Amino acid sequence: MLLLSSSAHHIYWLGRYLFRIGHVASHLPFCDDEQAADFAQALCLHIDDAENLNNFMLDHQQPYSLLSQLEIARDNIQELRGLLSAQTYAELNHIIKNAVSDGEEIQAVVGKCCALLKTEQNDVFLFFHVGQCIEKIDTHFRFQHNIQDVIASIDPIIEQLFELGWDDLQPNWQILKEQPNLNQFYAFTYNLENQFEAFS
Repeated sequence: MLLLSSSAHHIYWLGRYLFRIGHVASHLPFCDDEQAADFAQALCLHIDDAENLNNFMLDHQQPYSLLSQLEIARDNIQELRGLLSAQTYAELNHIIKNAVSDGEEIQAVVGKCCALLKTEQNDVFLFFHVGQCIEKIDTHFRFQHNIQDVIASIDPIIEQLFELGWDDLQPNWQILKEQPNLNQFYAFTYNLENQFEAFS
């Protein structure tokens, strides 16, 4: 494995944060109170109307707002300064630093960040992609979408981790494929976090 485990971990979480931010931003602005309340509940937020959810998601002062999540993503990027190309590092920081409080603009920010990271070395993009895949599964569970289809589509990405020597993940991943429920998902992600520590 070419990457330091700590770097791989930061890239993985960068992928998770950017997917999460992009998913929420794609639903803004909410216009229907019932839909907004259901969406908020899936995110474990106690908000029951569209206006308050829209305001919350674009409020710098809220720790779980999109802008705050972008700052956390930027913190992960800071940890990757020596790994990312100088151009990618500078552009990612510039793009996120200048993000504005608008759902469509934030979607564009996420898209630009993802496009930049695709240009990096294969191992960097692999762990970024893994992070996005895990967050996608989490999102499907939260919003009660079809889990089996998304797991099947992600399977080739997870298989690449086994090729890097992360074989301990294989039993949990196989169980998750056979029993796609939250308990098995949490067991897999717990094992994945342990793998980052094991390879440090």
